[in-house]
Amino acid sequence: MDHTRKMLTHHSHFQYHMKHGIPVQVYDQGVHITLGCITAVEPQFVEIEGAVYNRNCFTFVSRPGY
Repeated sequence: MDHTRKMLTHHSHFQYHMKHGIPVQVYDQGVHITLGCITAVEPQFVEIEGAVYNRNCFTFVSRPGY
């Protein structure tokens, strides 16, 4: 995984990406899972185009301009 991109760690990061339609890449233990826009966010979970992910189990990376 390329750690030079900004990881989403705070609730405000997820809210900002959802509000502005900025794509997010999802990783599971360093393995790329998906890329998409956040469609809903809660303190423990994030929904990306219909799939729900536990924020404590996955890594989320900002992909602006993708």
